[in-house]
Amino acid sequence: MSFMSDDPFDKPPCRGCSSYLTEPYIKCAECGPSPFLLCLQCFTRGFEYKKHQNDHKYEIMTSDFPVLEPGWTAQEEMALLEAVMDCGFGNWQDVAYQMRTKSKEECESHYMKNFINNPLFSSTLLSLRQAEESRTADSYSCRSFKTKSKSDCFFPPDFHP
Repeated sequence: MSFMSDDPFDKPPCRGCSSYLTEPYIKCAECGPSPFLLCLQCFTRGFEYKKHQNDHKYEIMTSDFPVLEPGWTAQEEMALLEAVMDCGFGNWQDVAYQMRTKSKEECESHYMKNFINNPLFSSTLLSLRQAEESRTADSYSCRSFKTKSKSDCFFPPDFHP
């Protein structure tokens, strides 16, 4: 679980001091089902609360590692996708401005290479597009059903052949 937004209200609070968490932070691997999250300061002080003990196993939560290629962290990948959604495909200047860590050329090159021209993603997108077209075609096809004397077609109310 990683939190990308710069808005502190989008981030969960530390169970120890209630400050909003920034990466890296600690997730207790034994407490649950809701996650027990601590900032590094509370973790290093050995914070305990109710069933949580400071000797529990834990996970370090961070997205500061490469996913698709070196030089781009998982956090930056998510920020790039979010910026493209916010600013629009092709608006690389604004995408880079929102990203803050990459130039417009880096954003465009990385996005095109890894999300548009990547055979894995493009075949998945093509399959999704074909499935959607098939579903749409099926929903607007003439579905006949037998009545006592004839066959009728049903079309949704917004369909105009």
